Amino acid sequence: MKKLFKLSFVLLFITTLGCGSDSVDCTTPPVSIMFEFIDKDSGENLFANGTFDAKQAVTVTDLDSKKVVETSYLKSDNSNILTITTIGWQTGTFNYSIAIGGKNIFESHVTTQRTSNKDCSTTSIKTIEIKNAEFEFDKTTGIYKILISTEQ
Repeated sequence: MKKLFKLSFVLLFITTLGCGSDSVDCTTPPVSIMFEFIDKDSGENLFANGTFDAKQAVTVTDLDSKKVVETSYLKSDNSNILTITTIGWQTGTFNYSIAIGGKNIFESHVTTQRTSNKDCSTTSIKTIEIKNAEFEFDKTTGIYKILISTEQ
């Protein structure tokens, strides 16, 4: 029993000495942009209230390469949110056209930059411009609410 206790103490001592507190975790998520499509007058999500059919394709096209960009669509609490994550850790300018059911809704122009400090570097959004649509930016959630008038 004494040998087991001594061995446990030695292993604990070695593992404690081996753990340095000098390391810094620099894991950062990729840059992403989130959009929610909102009725300008009622404030309701246009997919949740049935104005847009959830089966309609939301297509994001890179305006420079003319290729369709991979996206994800989050559905929770009656908030359907389009997320563009293809920017990832890249830097540069990204120009996208967003369409629903083949109808162009708006354009997004995003510039990212790489910033570094002593231990870490990260990619962040430097500028974002949204054209051909009214929008509001929710600082709390980081979601751009695209305001669309449904009245004809």
